[in-house]
Amino acid sequence: MAKQMMETPQHDQDPLDEPGIPPVQLHHIGFKTARFLEMREFYRTFLGVTPSLEVEGIGGFYTFDLAHHRLVLFHDPACIEQVPESAGMHHVAFIYSIDDLLRTYQRLKQKGLVPYMAMNHGPNTSFYYRDPDNNALELQADNYGPDLLKGLEAMRELQHCSNPIEALGVLVNPETFLKAWQEGATLTELHKRSYAGEFAEGAPSFPI
Repeated sequence: MAKQMMETPQHDQDPLDEPGIPPVQLHHIGFKTARFLEMREFYRTFLGVTPSLEVEGIGGFYTFDLAHHRLVLFHDPACIEQVPESAGMHHVAFIYSIDDLLRTYQRLKQKGLVPYMAMNHGPNTSFYYRDPDNNALELQADNYGPDLLKGLEAMRELQHCSNPIEALGVLVNPETFLKAWQEGATLTELHKRSYAGEFAEGAPSFPI
């Protein structure tokens, strides 16, 4: 099969090395689960999704905006528990403004959902959670707001970090981070103060 693919004639105007066309956006994610009802309840709380279509015995399609679906849950009773050593998707991330990220943190905490880790990575600050199937979920705010170029430059600068662990960022205690925001700290101030380690004390440890 590989040989056949390599020998397939290519049109002169359509070479294999032509740059790809980037998608407009990531549209949706899908999970299969043996805990359908538990996962359904979790995501309705976690992301505030509502069902757009549910098919008994098969699964459901859910959305948090006008897209017909942003999340799919396939019900498969034969699913086994995740094996930590297996390859596959590591996490899924959702972006918020810093205000909405912290309001969401407060809302989820009231529901008994707290992050297992929070970190200022430099370009972004992220709170990490797990769903009932142990999938890792990241809620993040860009530290440079809508200036995507600044965030990209900040990420590229991390390439020159001599310590690989330091390149990952600085741990954050969500409670002291939240308190600073409630006291009026701006996005820029929160970024500078957390990246300097001000909110690291009492932060959940980095998972090994």
